[in-house]
Amino acid sequence: MDTIDAATVPEDTLRAIIWTCFGTAFVLVALRTAVRARTSLPTVDDYCIFFALTCLLSLCVLETIQLPSLYYIAGVLAGTAPIVGIIEETERYLLFQFPIVILYWSTLWSVKAAFLTLYWKIFRDLPVYRRVWYLLALFCLLAYGGCLVTLTVSCGGDVKNFFGFATCAKPEHVWASNFSVYFSTTIDVFTDLCIMAMPLRLIYNVKVTLRQKVGLVAVFGLGFVMIAFAIIRAKQVLVEKMFVNLTLLMIWSTLAASISVIVGTLPALKVLITVHSRNSANRSNQHSAGGSKLTGKQSISKSVRMGSISKEKKSMQGSLDAMESQEEILVQHDVVSFSLFLSKPFGLVDIG
Repeated sequence: MDTIDAATVPEDTLRAIIWTCFGTAFVLVALRTAVRARTSLPTVDDYCIFFALTCLLSLCVLETIQLPSLYYIAGVLAGTAPIVGIIEETERYLLFQFPIVILYWSTLWSVKAAFLTLYWKIFRDLPVYRRVWYLLALFCLLAYGGCLVTLTVSCGGDVKNFFGFATCAKPEHVWASNFSVYFSTTIDVFTDLCIMAMPLRLIYNVKVTLRQKVGLVAVFGLGFVMIAFAIIRAKQVLVEKMFVNLTLLMIWSTLAASISVIVGTLPALKVLITVHSRNSANRSNQHSAGGSKLTGKQSISKSVRMGSISKEKKSMQGSLDAMESQEEILVQHDVVSFSLFLSKPFGLVDIG
């Protein structure tokens, strides 16, 4: 990367990108909160999303304060700004960079915590999945701590070194910094994959329509979006030459953190699509029926056949009596519990 490429986006444009990202995340979190408030008080996953949004807000504020120093450094690297004052402006930039990285990881891990607390509602009655949940939750906690530790020790083990001019420029510091990026990105991607994989077996076995099953896979597969942005951000840091494109680094960091919060809100917002689809289907049935009671009964019968959890549970119970394998019995019990959870108001799919 050439030094002249150290800044590629105008300052006002970058500022607009930062606050557009936060504004979008804020609107969706507010909408999620309004939707959830219709049926219950805030739960643990809501508080995790609130904390993630708070971290994102703090991140955007610090980035905005950091912008003048960033563009001064970029100007010096490009040869368009005087070198006088480079030490002061660099130290001012570094003063905010360390907490910005902490806030970035805190935002991502708060969203992971939100998904895990959502999973707890699904798996709390399933012993095998509950044990896996405990292991994954503990691993995510340790992984978050590992990200903070590798960042802290990447500059000689003294946090004060992060705020000094050229105090982290030795080869061993560069190696440790790159290791921190590799470690944190790898562990971030791995935990996202684990979180997405947990409900796949239940989704495969749950008795819903193909369209509903695809919707479930889409909801639980949203982590791939976060993975993509995390990898792109890491590529902005791990450059072969000395100078990082500071503006692109800030853009992708803000986008990755904002997308993470947005993805965390989407499972709860699926109810809006469900309600809209249900209302549209009801209106369509009413028009096609032309007031016919028979058509109405047929529609109700179809709805019951497709989504009646009580009938599904009885059917599954009957099949349980005929099963010889204990493993099959456990699978069917898991599917029943999963179906019951999904059928609740503001669940992830509309069964019935």
